[in-house]
Amino acid sequence: MDISITRDQYPVLFGGLGFHNNEACLLPIIEQEHFNQVLCKNYREISPGIMRTFAGYSDWTKQAMDDFARCYEKMYRWTDTPMYLTSAKGKIHFSEEEMQKYCDDVAKNLVYLIEEKGVRHIRYYCFSNELTQGKYGWLNHDLPLFKRYHEMLYRAFQNHGLDVGLLATDATGYENWKSVDWAIENMDRITEDYCVHIYERNHDIYNLDFYSFFYEKCREYVDKAICNDGKRLILGEIGVTKSGEQLTYKSGTVVDTCGYFETGEEAHAALMLTEMAFAAINAGVYACIFWSYTDYPDPYSCAYAETGYGAKWCQAEKFASATVDFKYNKWGLTKWEDDGDYSARDHYWCLGYLVKLFKRNSKVLNVDSKDPMLRMCGIMNKDMSVSVGIVNRHKNTVTVRACANGFFKKKARVYEYDSNHVPKNKFCDLQTYAYEIEDGDEIELKPESVTFITTDYTERDYKVYATDLKVECGRLSWNEIRGGDHCYYRVYASENIDFEPSPENQIASTIAESIPINDEKLFYKVLSVDKSGNCYGK
Repeated sequence: MDISITRDQYPVLFGGLGFHNNEACLLPIIEQEHFNQVLCKNYREISPGIMRTFAGYSDWTKQAMDDFARCYEKMYRWTDTPMYLTSAKGKIHFSEEEMQKYCDDVAKNLVYLIEEKGVRHIRYYCFSNELTQGKYGWLNHDLPLFKRYHEMLYRAFQNHGLDVGLLATDATGYENWKSVDWAIENMDRITEDYCVHIYERNHDIYNLDFYSFFYEKCREYVDKAICNDGKRLILGEIGVTKSGEQLTYKSGTVVDTCGYFETGEEAHAALMLTEMAFAAINAGVYACIFWSYTDYPDPYSCAYAETGYGAKWCQAEKFASATVDFKYNKWGLTKWEDDGDYSARDHYWCLGYLVKLFKRNSKVLNVDSKDPMLRMCGIMNKDMSVSVGIVNRHKNTVTVRACANGFFKKKARVYEYDSNHVPKNKFCDLQTYAYEIEDGDEIELKPESVTFITTDYTERDYKVYATDLKVECGRLSWNEIRGGDHCYYRVYASENIDFEPSPENQIASTIAESIPINDEKLFYKVLSVDKSGNCYGK
C-alpha cells in the first residue's frame, strides 16, 4: 500500500503543538535536580511550538514575575516558544473604575516582564480561563461582560504599547464553542484569534469514528474564524478522558486526572491524542495545546474548593455537607509525587515526538492512503525538511510504501511508538530512531502504533564529550558545552576507566553542568545530546 505525500499550491500554515505549563509559577517550590533533570531537560528536548500558562495577573508580585522571567530564560526563550497567558480564575469587578484598574495593572505587569525582564515571547492573552470567573464557566452566561473586559484590556495594551493579541473565548466543551460564534459577531475588532478547549469524553480511546468526527468539528470553526478577516482557531487545551471520570471526590479531596492514567490504558490513549492533533492540523487549526506538561505537586492548591467543579460536587445532594480541602491535578506527561517520583507516563514517548517534529511556522502537507484505519498528517518546514506521522489503528502490522514525491531531500529517520511495548527509559530521554528510509522504501507499521518519519535532523556520527570532569563534595561537574546544537547532557558511570557510554551505564540526563553523585570512586563520562537527538553517533 502506498502513502502519498503532496502539497497544495497554497498550503495551510501551522503554528505548532505544545502544552499548558505552570513551571514558571511554581519555580520557588521546584527542587533544582527536578528542574534540571526533568522539567527543563525534557522541555528543551521536545521544544514545543507554543505554550500556555496561568499568568498575567493584575496583582502579580515583583518576586513572582522575576521567578517567571528566570524560568522563561531557561525554558521558553531557549526553545523560542511563543506564550499564551490567561489569568486562570478570579473575581468579577462591579464598577467601571475597578475593571479599568484591573486591566491597567495587567498591562503594567506585562510591560515589566517584556521591557524590563526581557520576556519577549508573550504572544496572546485571555482574560479568563474557560470563561471561569467567580464560578466555573460563569461568563458563558454573560458574554457581554467578557467583551467589556477585553475592550478595556485592548485599550490598556494599546496605551502601554503592548504587541500582545487577545484570544476569545477560551470556552471548553463542544456545547460552549458557540461562544465563539458570539465573539465573531461582537468582538472581532479587538480579537486577534479565536480559541476553544475540549476534553473528549463521548468517544473512548478505542473508538474508530472519532477522527472524522473531530476533523469536522474543527473544520466548522476554522472556516468561521478564517471568514472573519483571515483569523485563526487555536485549541487552547485538549485531552481525552473517560466519561464522568475526570474529577473524583473522596474525604475532602478533589482529584483531577485523566481516567486512562494508572489503569494500563495510558499507552493506548496516546493514539487518540495523536489523532486529535492530526485531525485538527488537517482541518486547518492553527495551534494545539495539550493539558498538561507536568503534574501539579501534592496537593498544590484548593483551587476547586470554592469555585468550579469542586463547588458543583459539594453542592450535589450526596456531598451536601462535604468540604473540599485539597485538589490533586495529575494530567502531566511526567509525574510529580511526594516521594520524588518524576517519571514519565507512557504517552510521553509518543507526544514528545509529535510536538518536537510538528513545528510551528510550517506548512501542512497532504498525506493520503486508501486505508481508513491509518490516520496521517505531515508538515514542511522553512528549510524544506518534512515530518510525517501515521497512526496505525489496526491490531496487526501493516506494510506501506512511502511515496514522498521528491520531498525527501535526504534519508528520512523513522521513530516508533508501539503502544503495546512503550520505548520508555527512566531518564525521560526520547527514543532514538529505529532506522532510515529513502523515497519509495517500505515501512512496517506496528500494531496500534504511531510512526514518525522525518528529514528534520542534522547528521552527527561522532561523540561530543564534556571536558574537565571533577568530583568534589558529592557532586560531579564539568565544563559547559556550547554551540553545535547542544541540547542537554547524558552522564555515565562505571568501575572501568576505559568504559564506553551506553544506555546500560547511564546515570542521569540534565541541562546543568553538575549533578549529585553517590560514589566518588567510579569513573564518569558526560556526552552532549544535540537538538536532533544525536548522542552516540552511528
